[in-house]
Amino acid sequence: MVTNDRAGPAAALPPRDGLAERVRQMLGSVRFLMVASGAAFIVVVNALIGYGIWQHHSETMESARSSAQHLARTLEADAIQTISGVEQLFADVRYVLSIHPDAADRASPRIYEYLHSRREAFPQIVDIVVVDADGRILHHSADTNPPSVNLADRPYFTIHKNRVDAGLHIGGPTVRRVFFPGAMVIPLSRRLNNPDGSFAGVLVIMVNPSSLNGSFANLRNGLRGTATLALTNGTVLAHQPAEEALFGAGLGDWPALAKAIGAREGTQVLAMPDLRSERLVSFRQMHDYPFVVIITQELEDALADWRRDSAAWTFIGVSMTTAIAMLTWFVVGQHRRREQDQEKLAQASRRIRGILESMVDAVVTIDSRGRIETFNPAAEQMFGYTEAEAVGKSIGILIPEGFRRDHDRWMSNYRPGQASRIIGSDREVLAMRRDGGTFPMNLAVSELVLHDEPEATGPSRVFVGVIRDITLRKQKEAELIAAKSQAEMANRAKSEFLANMSHELRTPLNAIIGFSEILDSEFFGQLNDRQKACAKDIHDSGKHLLDIVNAVLDMSKIEAGRYELNEEPLAPHEAVAQCLMMVRDRARDAGVALVDAMAEPRPIVLADHRAFKQVVLNLLSNAVKFTPAGGSITVQSRMHEDGSLAISVIDTGIGISPAFMEHLFEPFRQADTSASRRYEGTGLGLSISKNFMELHGGTLTCTSEVGAGTTMTLHLPAARILEPKVHAAKKTVAGAAA
Repeated sequence: MVTNDRAGPAAALPPRDGLAERVRQMLGSVRFLMVASGAAFIVVVNALIGYGIWQHHSETMESARSSAQHLARTLEADAIQTISGVEQLFADVRYVLSIHPDAADRASPRIYEYLHSRREAFPQIVDIVVVDADGRILHHSADTNPPSVNLADRPYFTIHKNRVDAGLHIGGPTVRRVFFPGAMVIPLSRRLNNPDGSFAGVLVIMVNPSSLNGSFANLRNGLRGTATLALTNGTVLAHQPAEEALFGAGLGDWPALAKAIGAREGTQVLAMPDLRSERLVSFRQMHDYPFVVIITQELEDALADWRRDSAAWTFIGVSMTTAIAMLTWFVVGQHRRREQDQEKLAQASRRIRGILESMVDAVVTIDSRGRIETFNPAAEQMFGYTEAEAVGKSIGILIPEGFRRDHDRWMSNYRPGQASRIIGSDREVLAMRRDGGTFPMNLAVSELVLHDEPEATGPSRVFVGVIRDITLRKQKEAELIAAKSQAEMANRAKSEFLANMSHELRTPLNAIIGFSEILDSEFFGQLNDRQKACAKDIHDSGKHLLDIVNAVLDMSKIEAGRYELNEEPLAPHEAVAQCLMMVRDRARDAGVALVDAMAEPRPIVLADHRAFKQVVLNLLSNAVKFTPAGGSITVQSRMHEDGSLAISVIDTGIGISPAFMEHLFEPFRQADTSASRRYEGTGLGLSISKNFMELHGGTLTCTSEVGAGTTMTLHLPAARILEPKVHAAKKTVAGAAA
């Protein structure tokens, strides 16, 4: 036996192929396309919203940068204007000092007046000080007699003394020593030279820092942030708002800012030294002066509008995502339900098709023009046409030639909604097979309305015909009719025979009964005990045989419909009492107690005396026969609400088995049919009693339980109940007639 080592991997291919096929089916399904489309739409919408938020963020940041840069340029221009004015003042004062004859005189009044006037012309200037080469105050704009203070240790003096090219020196904020000591000033200084170029001293102009702060405060225009003017070495000259301690001694307290200012200008997002917030920082260095203008704004404030708009767009995105998801879910659910409905319709169609194909009866449907649309297998077998041959053809191919004209006339005259003798009823008609042979069939036609719209395409209604070949049934009916005729003839002959035989038997029986009574009366002489017993047996046997003959005769009359009731007023309780007297001796011999519960007189009824008493006597006789010793028989009556009368014979006998109940009232039927049966009888009593009650328009019913007893109830309808006055009137008429 040779094995293939590759069989294992090959065997695994079908599951993978099946999985791939299921994946392909899933990817190609409409439901997957709907979900994918909804998901793609959600992704696109959120991507567009995200892109819009990102772009708005970029635009907001760009706008904040532009605003900060514009403010930095504006503050730069304002600072340059202030410094330029101071520079012009430097030039004027240096020129005056170079040509004025009192310039070298300490505390010259005329120089003081000049300096004082120039200080008053510039509000931002606090003082103008002229320092000689030794560091002593030579002239002062604040007083004609300035104090002798040595300023040789001041940076603005030492830098000019040591450097010829120092140019304009701007110092950091410093505390005044003279004239309002303790006040903060910003010293601006330039070197004074002798005609030979040697160091002659320093001209110092003290600028009030608050003037720069006020200028910055006016230019901020409500900007939530800070505006700072600092030297390139990091010394802060002016800062707004003053209450916000953004810097300490200088820009060195914010290393990231100090590092960024290494560039000429720029705008960056920098973290605060405390790392608790970020700020948008725009800085700009001046070209001709060692100044840096710094504008800062809280990043949260700069992005406040963007965050608000982003929250709104995010809410819109979430709402649209939710709406699209719910819409997709709803559409997918609708499609799923539609697929389920289509599957149910397909199953129903297959079920209906299966039912049509499995039906024994032929089913043919035609449209309103009489063309065949459906032809099931039973129809194929019945008519000899295949479905392909029959569909689309006129229904006339199934109708014999002589009946086609009537059918065409009916189709042309048919009006929807009108009563038709064909629709909804069974008809026996002739049909024609493919070979031309005809056969009888039962046809049931129903109308199926497809749609009532006039503009709808296709047929608006079809006619469904259910066809059954009744050839065999017709043959059976003919056979049954013939058999029925024969049975009726045989029954009639039997009835006539029984009637004739009954008449023939009653005459000798009456003679036998009469002679036995004569013998028993000892009319012809005395008889011994044995002879008397024989005479009694002859009498009882003849009487019993006569009862049987009478019963058979009554049954024959009833079956032949020749029994006529002799109706007259009857007191039910009296008739019942008479019947109880007739069976009293027999009940006493059997050890059965009789109870008459009809003590209350009942209304008079209109009935046949003999028939009524025979019914009651038959019921009592059966009760005595089938009740063991020690039992009881009770007769009671009751009036129903509808006015009918019910009389019941209740015994405590052996009862009737459920299997025999359906045959109880059939003639000649007995529960025990064996040769050793205990109870004698012909089986005609209950059948005759039931027929007598039906002749009166009433009924005879039975309820029984094996071992517990039987209740036989006869019902007389309300029409048989006579009022007392009617009975009295009839008695009067009867008396007058007598």
